[in-house]
Amino acid sequence: MTVNNPREPEIQISEEKLRKLGWILLGLAAVFTIIGAFVSPLDDQGKPVLLSPEIKEVEDYRQSAKGWISELTVLDSEIANVLSAQQQGDLFSQSRLAQLTLQHVVALAKEVDQAKVPPIGVGLHKKMLSTTMSYLEAARGALQWVSAPEENNLELANQKLEVARELKSDLEKNQWLISR
Repeated sequence: MTVNNPREPEIQISEEKLRKLGWILLGLAAVFTIIGAFVSPLDDQGKPVLLSPEIKEVEDYRQSAKGWISELTVLDSEIANVLSAQQQGDLFSQSRLAQLTLQHVVALAKEVDQAKVPPIGVGLHKKMLSTTMSYLEAARGALQWVSAPEENNLELANQKLEVARELKSDLEKNQWLISR
């Protein structure tokens, strides 16, 4: 025995309206699938990437780290240019070049230091920061050599640059940064 409450109206939907609603939902699903295929971010191998906030944070950091390594490569050549024995410009030009290189390294070190690091990237970040600081020391050594062009200052600056290169080489081999 069922008791109908006269205050609660019955909702009736015809089969035709349900069918139309089903077709509309199916069409929307197809449209969103197509849109998703075109706008989804892709990894290095062209596969779609599911970007939860955590994954996006990790991927953003990974891309930043790759960019920093590229910057370190540029800085490496700038420091080597300052230390080059073929650098025959006047003292002012050499000093200016060394100062600009130092400023470039300081800006990069600041960017790396202030980066938002996902928890999984802490180890890599320590290595990145250490490598950047090593390039900072190499740039300081180059500036020292320009201001006091003695053979022992040149040797010390070259040693610092070599240490920085080794650290950068280790970073470039890091599996976390190698394209997937």
